[in-house]
Amino acid sequence: METYDVVVVGGGAAGIAAAIGASRIGARTLLVERHGFLGGAATASSVLTHCGFFDQSRNQVVRGIGQDILDRLAAKDLYRTHTMASTGNTIVLLDLETMKQVYDEAIGDSDVDLLLHTTLAGAHGGPEGPFELDLLHRGGTERVVAKVVVDCSGDGMLAAQLGAATDISEVPLRQAATLVMRVGGVSHDGPEITPTLLEEAVGAYVARTGVAIDRTHGIAVRTPVVGDVMLLLADQVVDVLDPRDLTRAEVEARAETWHYLRALREGVPGWQDAYLLSTGPQIGIREARRGSGLATVTADDVRTGVRYPDQVIGRGGWPMEIHVEPGVTRYERVADRGHYDIRYGAIASSSHPGLYLGGRLTAADPDAFASVRVMGTSFATGHAAGVAAAGTAEGRGLDVAWAQARLIEQGALL
Repeated sequence: METYDVVVVGGGAAGIAAAIGASRIGARTLLVERHGFLGGAATASSVLTHCGFFDQSRNQVVRGIGQDILDRLAAKDLYRTHTMASTGNTIVLLDLETMKQVYDEAIGDSDVDLLLHTTLAGAHGGPEGPFELDLLHRGGTERVVAKVVVDCSGDGMLAAQLGAATDISEVPLRQAATLVMRVGGVSHDGPEITPTLLEEAVGAYVARTGVAIDRTHGIAVRTPVVGDVMLLLADQVVDVLDPRDLTRAEVEARAETWHYLRALREGVPGWQDAYLLSTGPQIGIREARRGSGLATVTADDVRTGVRYPDQVIGRGGWPMEIHVEPGVTRYERVADRGHYDIRYGAIASSSHPGLYLGGRLTAADPDAFASVRVMGTSFATGHAAGVAAAGTAEGRGLDVAWAQARLIEQGALL
């Protein structure tokens, strides 16, 4: 069996940052990803924006490994930001295939071992480790050993397999999932694609046809390079941990996308020749399990822009973007349009000292989770989780000051 200091499960923003961060400390690190490419929601769900790199005053609040990704985009002349007029949020626009290459290059330039097309099938070990992980791929099942593990799977698959503590809301209280549409053939000479314009076109289509659609307004963003339009419209309330319900949601959301396309073709100037390029390929999941940590990011932390100078391992600058139900989104800003501190305890499992948490698994209450979960912030929490895991693998335990010093050395903003 192969033995590693740190194994990271999940190759999205948090997992990429965790693996590179751990390897830069000198830990022998394995990154496991179930798809044939890295990027998580950005590439597997075509969420072609990195949210959370900037606060609402347009100050950058995440650097470190995340900055390395932005620098790689800039080197390809593809670093683009956009401030949404409707919300005041600043996003980084992404091109799908470029992002796959950028993530590949970032991992390839590191000392991380990478396994794509590999799924976690089982995990064994006591709370402090070491852990034995069963990895399933086309060749069968293999077992690897890890001194310390990091769950960046989004849905808490590793934590669940280990029997670690997690939190979960009832399905109706979880944030809605969205199937992203990419549409081509949209004229550049047409009107700006505003939420109001979308709502008018979809509302008119519903009134005319009687088709039942939960969401009549949404977000449209032009992507760099080819200028396709990314649309976030097709919402579903779904238990993503139930494969039958998740299957239902995928099928229903795909069917809805064709109604949205017809509505926009018929109701928006410049969309007459629009066509559906792709969906997903999988529905964009916002919420399943949440991590249970030694500390929890709270809604008050976000609202007040809290500071924890002796405990901070990363910053959050995205507002609480709470998808209450299909078509209903509520925003709550960070105080003074600034940022808040995320504590070390939010990435350290409350039950398993050998388990760290990043991305959507960062410990947060239901409302604060709506800020913490986004990809830019996930680069920060994943980076910290990887560095902390490498320290624990060296026998340091919960050494916050050491982790802070290493993160600063690696360019993180604290």
